[in-house]
Amino acid sequence: MLGNFFRRLFYFVLLLALQVLIFNHVQILGYATPMICLYFILLFPPSASRTVVVAWGFLMGLCQDIFTNTPGMNAAALTLLGLLQPVLYKAFLAKDSDEDESELLPSARVMGWPAFLRYLLVAVLIQQVVFYLLEAFSFFHWQDMLINILGGSLMSLLFIAAIESVRIGGASKQQGRA
Repeated sequence: MLGNFFRRLFYFVLLLALQVLIFNHVQILGYATPMICLYFILLFPPSASRTVVVAWGFLMGLCQDIFTNTPGMNAAALTLLGLLQPVLYKAFLAKDSDEDESELLPSARVMGWPAFLRYLLVAVLIQQVVFYLLEAFSFFHWQDMLINILGGSLMSLLFIAAIESVRIGGASKQQGRA
């Protein structure tokens, strides 16, 4: 239990640092900033308390808001994603799974890459739409907002998929040594 907490805390700090120090400065022509902090929320098992997932999502968003001067936008988007995460996971998990899916961590190894990428795509789109709707707070420049949402979603999807492939690759090497 305590080991899981410290592992989550490590991922929290690592993803927050990567987001604030690197990914917030990655932009294509002033558009499309990748948001990888939502990956932290997507790694919770569906057996985790929804209150815990929402609280971690709010805390991640709040910390990101503090460092990036986006008053409440990340907190709102990641809190909503924390609320929807168990539903999304169950929607994209294979129905013929033999194991108890409530204990499995969402990953490409458990779900398979196609299902994991669909799960990731829907979660990224939800987060991006909420974030950019709150940022614009109007539909006057809907073309710019659409470019931000689509570009940011694509970049977030690519970076999170790369992080996932490194994460599950490192986990399989550790299991091979044991």
